[in-house]
Amino acid sequence: MRIKTLLLILVFYACSKSENPQPYSLPKITAEPSKNRESSPEQQITDLNKQIVEVLKLKDYKKLSTYIHPEKGVRFSLYSYISDQDKIFLKAEFEKYLESETRFTFGNKDGSGAPYIIPLFQYIKEWVFKRDFTKAKVNYNNFEGKGNTMNNIKQKYPGAITIENYMAGTVAYSYMDWNSLILIFEKYGGQFYLVGIANNQWTV
Repeated sequence: MRIKTLLLILVFYACSKSENPQPYSLPKITAEPSKNRESSPEQQITDLNKQIVEVLKLKDYKKLSTYIHPEKGVRFSLYSYISDQDKIFLKAEFEKYLESETRFTFGNKDGSGAPYIIPLFQYIKEWVFKRDFTKAKVNYNNFEGKGNTMNNIKQKYPGAITIENYMAGTVAYSYMDWNSLILIFEKYGGQFYLVGIANNQWTV
Protein backbone atom coordinates (compact mmCIF):
# COMPACT_ATOMS: atom_id res chain seq x y z
CA MET A 1 0.00 0.00 0.00
CA ARG A 2 2.84 2.38 0.91
CA ILE A 3 4.61 1.53 -2.38
CA LYS A 4 1.50 2.41 -4.42
CA THR A 5 1.14 5.71 -2.58
CA LEU A 6 4.78 6.55 -3.21
CA LEU A 7 4.43 5.80 -6.94
CA LEU A 8 1.37 8.10 -7.23
CA ILE A 9 3.31 10.94 -5.56
CA LEU A 10 6.21 10.48 -7.98
CA VAL A 11 3.90 10.51 -11.03
CA PHE A 12 2.15 13.68 -9.82
CA TYR A 13 5.52 15.38 -9.18
CA ALA A 14 6.80 14.47 -12.64
CA CYS A 15 3.66 15.88 -14.31
CA SER A 16 3.95 19.14 -12.40
CA LYS A 17 7.53 19.58 -13.66
CA SER A 18 6.62 19.15 -17.32
CA GLU A 19 8.73 21.42 -19.55
CA ASN A 20 5.81 22.56 -21.67
CA PRO A 21 2.75 22.88 -19.47
CA GLN A 22 -0.47 23.61 -21.38
CA PRO A 23 -2.04 26.82 -20.02
CA TYR A 24 -5.72 26.69 -19.24
CA SER A 25 -7.78 28.96 -21.51
CA LEU A 26 -11.34 30.13 -21.06
CA PRO A 27 -13.77 29.32 -23.87
CA LYS A 28 -14.30 32.21 -26.27
CA ILE A 29 -17.76 33.82 -26.28
CA THR A 30 -18.81 35.52 -29.47
CA ALA A 31 -21.14 38.39 -28.62
CA GLU A 32 -24.02 38.91 -30.99
CA PRO A 33 -23.84 42.45 -32.42
CA SER A 34 -26.40 44.78 -30.85
CA LYS A 35 -29.15 45.98 -33.12
CA ASN A 36 -29.72 49.70 -33.42
CA ARG A 37 -33.39 50.04 -32.79
CA GLU A 38 -35.07 53.10 -34.27
CA SER A 39 -36.24 55.45 -31.56
CA SER A 40 -39.97 55.95 -31.11
CA PRO A 41 -41.77 58.98 -32.60
CA GLU A 42 -42.20 60.35 -29.07
CA GLN A 43 -38.46 60.16 -28.43
CA GLN A 44 -37.66 61.72 -31.81
CA ILE A 45 -40.08 64.60 -31.29
CA THR A 46 -39.00 65.16 -27.70
CA ASP A 47 -35.37 65.37 -28.84
CA LEU A 48 -36.27 67.79 -31.65
CA ASN A 49 -38.22 69.96 -29.23
CA LYS A 50 -35.26 70.14 -26.86
CA GLN A 51 -32.93 71.13 -29.69
CA ILE A 52 -35.28 73.83 -31.02
CA VAL A 53 -35.92 75.35 -27.60
CA GLU A 54 -32.16 75.54 -27.03
CA VAL A 55 -31.71 77.18 -30.44
CA LEU A 56 -34.35 79.77 -29.55
CA LYS A 57 -32.66 80.49 -26.24
CA LEU A 58 -29.33 81.03 -27.99
CA LYS A 59 -31.05 83.23 -30.63
CA ASP A 60 -29.50 81.07 -33.34
CA TYR A 61 -32.39 81.68 -35.70
CA LYS A 62 -30.48 80.61 -38.81
CA LYS A 63 -30.11 77.16 -37.31
CA LEU A 64 -33.84 77.16 -36.62
CA SER A 65 -34.39 77.16 -40.39
CA THR A 66 -32.91 73.64 -40.63
CA TYR A 67 -35.96 72.28 -38.78
CA ILE A 68 -38.55 73.90 -41.08
CA HIS A 69 -40.74 71.67 -43.25
CA PRO A 70 -39.26 71.58 -46.80
CA GLU A 71 -42.63 72.03 -48.54
CA LYS A 72 -45.06 73.58 -46.06
CA GLY A 73 -42.71 75.98 -44.33
CA VAL A 74 -43.49 77.12 -40.80
CA ARG A 75 -46.59 78.97 -39.55
CA PHE A 76 -46.44 81.46 -36.67
CA SER A 77 -49.58 81.79 -34.56
CA LEU A 78 -49.94 84.37 -31.77
CA TYR A 79 -52.17 82.08 -29.75
CA SER A 80 -53.50 78.52 -29.87
CA TYR A 81 -56.14 79.44 -32.46
CA ILE A 82 -54.70 78.72 -35.90
CA SER A 83 -55.95 81.30 -38.39
CA ASP A 84 -55.73 81.44 -42.17
CA GLN A 85 -54.27 84.93 -41.68
CA ASP A 86 -51.26 83.61 -39.74
CA LYS A 87 -47.88 84.26 -41.31
CA ILE A 88 -46.28 81.28 -43.07
CA PHE A 89 -42.64 81.36 -44.14
CA LEU A 90 -41.05 78.86 -46.48
CA LYS A 91 -37.48 78.00 -45.49
CA ALA A 92 -35.93 80.35 -48.08
CA GLU A 93 -38.25 83.19 -47.05
CA PHE A 94 -37.52 82.61 -43.40
CA GLU A 95 -33.77 82.86 -43.99
CA LYS A 96 -34.23 85.94 -46.19
CA TYR A 97 -36.24 87.94 -43.68
CA LEU A 98 -34.24 86.98 -40.59
CA GLU A 99 -31.76 89.77 -41.23
CA SER A 100 -34.33 92.18 -42.60
CA GLU A 101 -36.16 95.04 -40.94
CA THR A 102 -39.25 94.20 -43.00
CA ARG A 103 -42.25 94.24 -40.70
CA PHE A 104 -45.06 91.70 -40.80
CA THR A 105 -48.49 91.61 -39.20
CA PHE A 106 -48.51 88.48 -37.04
CA GLY A 107 -52.05 88.90 -35.80
CA ASN A 108 -54.03 90.94 -33.30
CA LYS A 109 -53.17 91.06 -29.63
CA ASP A 110 -55.72 89.85 -27.14
CA GLY A 111 -57.47 92.55 -25.15
CA SER A 112 -56.55 95.60 -27.20
CA GLY A 113 -57.09 93.98 -30.58
CA ALA A 114 -54.14 96.00 -31.89
CA PRO A 115 -52.25 94.45 -34.81
CA TYR A 116 -48.87 93.08 -33.86
CA ILE A 117 -46.57 94.44 -36.58
CA ILE A 118 -42.89 93.62 -36.13
CA PRO A 119 -39.83 92.19 -37.96
CA LEU A 120 -39.49 88.40 -37.99
CA PHE A 121 -36.38 88.15 -35.81
CA GLN A 122 -37.93 90.49 -33.25
CA TYR A 123 -41.18 88.51 -33.19
CA ILE A 124 -39.25 85.33 -32.38
CA LYS A 125 -37.21 87.03 -29.70
CA GLU A 126 -40.02 88.97 -28.00
CA TRP A 127 -43.08 86.81 -28.54
CA VAL A 128 -42.13 83.22 -29.38
CA PHE A 129 -39.48 82.96 -26.64
CA LYS A 130 -40.96 85.43 -24.20
CA ARG A 131 -39.91 83.18 -21.30
CA ASP A 132 -37.12 80.67 -20.78
CA PHE A 133 -38.93 77.62 -22.10
CA THR A 134 -35.89 75.41 -21.55
CA LYS A 135 -37.25 75.19 -17.98
CA ALA A 136 -40.79 74.37 -19.06
CA LYS A 137 -42.79 71.21 -18.51
CA VAL A 138 -42.91 69.20 -21.75
CA ASN A 139 -46.33 67.83 -22.72
CA TYR A 140 -46.34 65.36 -25.62
CA ASN A 141 -49.50 65.53 -27.76
CA ASN A 142 -51.31 67.17 -24.87
CA PHE A 143 -52.23 70.72 -23.85
CA GLU A 144 -52.13 71.76 -20.22
CA GLY A 145 -52.52 75.49 -20.72
CA LYS A 146 -56.17 76.39 -21.15
CA GLY A 147 -57.57 79.89 -21.46
CA ASN A 148 -60.39 81.63 -23.27
CA THR A 149 -58.77 81.26 -26.69
CA MET A 150 -60.02 78.32 -28.71
CA ASN A 151 -57.36 75.71 -29.41
CA ASN A 152 -57.92 74.30 -32.91
CA ILE A 153 -54.42 72.96 -33.54
CA LYS A 154 -55.53 69.33 -33.79
CA GLN A 155 -58.27 70.31 -36.25
CA LYS A 156 -55.89 72.28 -38.45
CA TYR A 157 -53.13 69.68 -38.21
CA PRO A 158 -54.94 66.34 -37.78
CA GLY A 159 -51.88 64.19 -38.51
CA ALA A 160 -49.37 66.29 -36.60
CA ILE A 161 -47.59 65.68 -33.31
CA THR A 162 -47.41 68.55 -30.86
CA ILE A 163 -45.18 69.48 -27.95
CA GLU A 164 -46.39 72.03 -25.42
CA ASN A 165 -43.63 73.66 -23.39
CA TYR A 166 -45.72 74.78 -20.44
CA MET A 167 -44.74 77.36 -17.83
CA ALA A 168 -47.15 77.40 -14.89
CA GLY A 169 -48.55 80.61 -13.45
CA THR A 170 -47.72 82.05 -10.05
CA VAL A 171 -49.69 82.61 -6.87
CA ALA A 172 -49.15 86.37 -7.14
CA TYR A 173 -51.22 86.46 -10.34
CA SER A 174 -53.70 83.78 -9.32
CA TYR A 175 -51.93 81.38 -11.72
CA MET A 176 -53.18 83.31 -14.74
CA ASP A 177 -49.67 84.32 -15.85
CA TRP A 178 -48.96 80.91 -17.42
CA ASN A 179 -47.39 80.63 -20.87
CA SER A 180 -46.97 77.92 -23.47
CA LEU A 181 -44.71 77.50 -26.46
CA ILE A 182 -46.27 74.95 -28.80
CA LEU A 183 -44.25 73.25 -31.55
CA ILE A 184 -46.11 71.36 -34.28
CA PHE A 185 -44.38 68.59 -36.24
CA GLU A 186 -45.25 66.60 -39.36
CA LYS A 187 -43.36 63.79 -41.05
CA TYR A 188 -41.83 64.26 -44.48
CA GLY A 189 -39.51 61.82 -46.24
CA GLY A 190 -39.23 59.70 -43.13
CA GLN A 191 -38.22 62.63 -40.93
CA PHE A 192 -40.13 65.03 -38.66
CA TYR A 193 -40.12 68.74 -39.48
CA LEU A 194 -41.50 71.86 -37.88
CA VAL A 195 -44.71 73.12 -39.52
CA GLY A 196 -46.00 75.44 -36.83
CA ILE A 197 -45.01 77.52 -33.82
CA ALA A 198 -47.84 78.75 -31.62
CA ASN A 199 -47.91 80.51 -28.28
CA ASN A 200 -50.61 80.37 -25.69
CA GLN A 201 -51.49 82.26 -22.53
CA TRP A 202 -54.45 83.47 -20.54
CA THR A 203 -56.68 85.60 -22.75
CA VAL A 204 -59.76 87.70 -22.00
